[in-house]
Amino acid sequence: MEYEIVDYDGMTIIGISSRVDNSDAGFKKIELLWKEFFKRDIKRKLGLEVDAEICEAYLDYESDANGPYTIILGAMLHPHVPPMNEELVMHHIEKGRYAKFHTANPNGILDIWKHIWGRTDLNRRYACDFELISSQGVDVYVSVK
Repeated sequence: MEYEIVDYDGMTIIGISSRVDNSDAGFKKIELLWKEFFKRDIKRKLGLEVDAEICEAYLDYESDANGPYTIILGAMLHPHVPPMNEELVMHHIEKGRYAKFHTANPNGILDIWKHIWGRTDLNRRYACDFELISSQGVDVYVSVK
């Protein structure tokens, strides 16, 4: 699977979060977070259109891909976001260098990550990785040195 190295300007994500890992139990927590995201209608509450991009960020890595990390599921913060009555978390994704992977299949995220975990040529930072998910596909950004 090909990737390109890009310099990303950074952004702020707002959404719901959980502490997970890459075990079966961790994947179950991620699945439940997605269900909560749609049940609480987070995109609508953020003032976004139904087809707006979803952002999923991975941060606060304890160690590497084998340890716990925090996931935030939401959207990029835009100036028109209405005030929140719910507890949502915000995180600024820093400007930096990322390996960018793409798939046209919005359901192919786990396959991309399995590929990334198997690579030995990525000099990962384990700072903050993220995905931009739309009906046109998924872009996965992995922070690299």
